[in-house]
Amino acid sequence: MFLFLLFWFFLMKFYDNSVVPTFLLFLFVGFASLNHLLLYGQTSEVPSPQVVFEEPLAGLDPSSPPRFIPGSGLFLGAITEKEMGIQTTTAIEKEIAPLYLGESQVYRSSWEKSSRYNGQEEGFAYSTSFIDGKDSEKLNVGQRVHVKVKRAGSETLSYEGKIFYIDKELIPIIGKAEIILQISDPSHTLQVGDWINFETSLGLVASWLTIPESAILDTASGCFCYVFLGKGHYQRKPIEVAFVSQGLGAIRKGLEKGAEVVTQGAKQLWLLELSLSQSGGPSTY
Repeated sequence: MFLFLLFWFFLMKFYDNSVVPTFLLFLFVGFASLNHLLLYGQTSEVPSPQVVFEEPLAGLDPSSPPRFIPGSGLFLGAITEKEMGIQTTTAIEKEIAPLYLGESQVYRSSWEKSSRYNGQEEGFAYSTSFIDGKDSEKLNVGQRVHVKVKRAGSETLSYEGKIFYIDKELIPIIGKAEIILQISDPSHTLQVGDWINFETSLGLVASWLTIPESAILDTASGCFCYVFLGKGHYQRKPIEVAFVSQGLGAIRKGLEKGAEVVTQGAKQLWLLELSLSQSGGPSTY
């Protein structure tokens, strides 16, 4: 608008036609310079490329090859899961106690007459063994024991009994205590000299977070288990196992109640993870 008024003023003042072309040229150059000054310092807006962050194997295809992502775990397609026969179960709390497993040798058969001297009775076989002194402190006279004896072939005989006597006099000398078992044997099948296997609770029953023993991987790097996180996602977790009893592992730390742990296929997952972590890429199973 300002330039238009200036132009009009000049025409009114200088009506000489010879001056007008020169003025128009001057006006054009001035307008171009002004436009350049207005645009100076401005940059054209060029959209920057957007970075797309892909979630780890979201919507994994059933036929996708196994993949391992450090810090996240293994990702398997449904076909691989089926081929590996993976099965899971839930970690639950249960009342259990550690078991003591030992061997003992029969020194008195059940057909022998009762003895008033030592209280040993007819109908019961008696066996002896030496156990660690510290373990003997956790056992009590009268405590129940389960006994098994292997016979010819694959036959195994089972018996019930109890701890009849604990002799701790040898602990200061050899660190061992003698334990005598009383075993119910009305059929007189146990003979003097037979070796038997027995198990009994070692300590008090308490509530523990438990998982099946088959879910525990005892490796040179420690104990682990695989947790199923859904949609083909498996993560290996370090755990601390207090003890294993009756096919169950008592977990001290490293796992939460309700976690889905792999009970079948855990070893295969471990081998697969080792293979993928060393190769650094996808693999076919």
